[in-house]
Amino acid sequence: MPRPTSPDPSKPLRRTVVAAVGITGLLVLGGCPQKDASVDPASAAAAVSPASPASPTSPARTPRPTVSTTLKRAELMALVFPDSHGPQAAEDTPGIVRLPKIDNEGQQVAGSDAEREAQVAAREVVRLDDRHAVMLTETVPLTEQGHPMNGHPDGAWLGAYFFEQGLDGWKLAGRNDAVDYRGFMGNLGETKVERLSGGQFVMTLTNGSCWHGMCAQWLSVYALETERVRAMVKGIPLSANNEGSDEACEKLLKGEQPEEPPRSACFDIGGRPAFVHGAEGDGKDELRIVFSGQRTGGTGKPQVRKVSTTLVYVERKGRYELREGRNPVPSL
Repeated sequence: MPRPTSPDPSKPLRRTVVAAVGITGLLVLGGCPQKDASVDPASAAAAVSPASPASPTSPARTPRPTVSTTLKRAELMALVFPDSHGPQAAEDTPGIVRLPKIDNEGQQVAGSDAEREAQVAAREVVRLDDRHAVMLTETVPLTEQGHPMNGHPDGAWLGAYFFEQGLDGWKLAGRNDAVDYRGFMGNLGETKVERLSGGQFVMTLTNGSCWHGMCAQWLSVYALETERVRAMVKGIPLSANNEGSDEACEKLLKGEQPEEPPRSACFDIGGRPAFVHGAEGDGKDELRIVFSGQRTGGTGKPQVRKVSTTLVYVERKGRYELREGRNPVPSL
């Protein structure tokens, strides 16, 4: 996937696909209603080391929460980042996380993990079963001046925090601050949690952007498990169009005749992904992407051709592999 350059100020960005930071995610609770309940002060205080008696002029310190009686995002965030959260914390906060560096190609630099301050926002909370849940977050590193790194080529980190339910409530059981690095402008993109027919929870992540009048999207799928979140497939080209880069393309794809021929091929193609019951009889769902749109082809006078095709991905050894079809989305 090419790293985008700064947008061309002479061309308006078209169809920019960027979800707002802190987008309200899907809360999957396995059919169990969520009750409004605060942290039990007695159980929280019991896990805190005794402090020196407060002086008459010093305010009493609020004990750090160690358990949550609900799966509310703010309460779970307070368990993960206790130094940044109070009992009524918001769903996003500055926090200390461990992240690797990213090179100019958007790839992780091996062995570069280090603690960094970042802005962390809760995206999804999923109750996996009676005793396990996972919270998925969007993490944007901060500069030395404390500003989010949200330039056009900057992505965001997908984080995963795992919780187990005990007699006194939900406790943090594990964490991965840096599951994957995706997206643009300090934003992961659009997330959606789905439950497959076999009971497996997955999260789809769709991200994209525009540059120089061309726009594109990519699709990734992650399996949500009790102790880890892992990629099943990453970076499937999902859509692309270049109407904004050439006025002739814009007219052709609208069915009009331009005064001058386009400088290159014109295209406007998009796909709709869906999980369906598999045809291989193994009980696993297939990932199907139905593409439609149009593009120019042939020689001489440009001819607009319709695009209609379907890709079929099947799960093999925990990952989605292409079994059928050819992706019609052009490379940018």
